[in-house]
Amino acid sequence: MLLSELLRPELIKAGLEAEKKTHAISELVDLLVQYHEIPMSQRHAIVEEFFENEAVFGSGLQRGIGLPHITTDRVSDIICALGTAPAGIPFASRDDKPARIVLLTLAPKKSIVEEVRMLAKVEQLLERPGFAEQLLEAKTGDAIYNLIKAEEAK
Repeated sequence: MLLSELLRPELIKAGLEAEKKTHAISELVDLLVQYHEIPMSQRHAIVEEFFENEAVFGSGLQRGIGLPHITTDRVSDIICALGTAPAGIPFASRDDKPARIVLLTLAPKKSIVEEVRMLAKVEQLLERPGFAEQLLEAKTGDAIYNLIKAEEAK
C-alpha cells in the first residue's frame, strides 16, 4: 500500500499552524473531519485516542518525522492526513529534533498488519536523501502529493 493511495491533495496541509504536538494532531484530525474522512461526532473521541497513544508510545521518529497513529474501531479503512511544519514541532523524537513532517494515521484494528507495513514504507520514503527537504519547500497540498507520487514511482 502506497502513501499516495491513502492521501489526496486536500488531506495534506503545507505549513501546519501548530506549535505543539497535541495541536498538530488536532489540526490534522480537523482536516479529516473537514473532508469527510471521519464524522464530526467522532472528532473528540479520536483526538483523545491519539493523545492517549502519544502518552504511552510517542510517535516522534528521527530526522524531523512525526508519525502519530492509532488503531481504532472508529474507522473501517486506513485513513491519513499529512502536514509540513518547516519551523518544526516538538515531538519527543528519538534524536530530539522537532518534527517537520507529520503523518497522522488511523487504521481499523483488523488492519494492524497493513498499517505497520505502510508505516515502515512511509518511514523509508521520508528518509530518502533530500526528499523531506523537497516536501518542506512545497507550498500546497497538490505539490506535496505530486512529489510523493513521483518519489514512490522511482
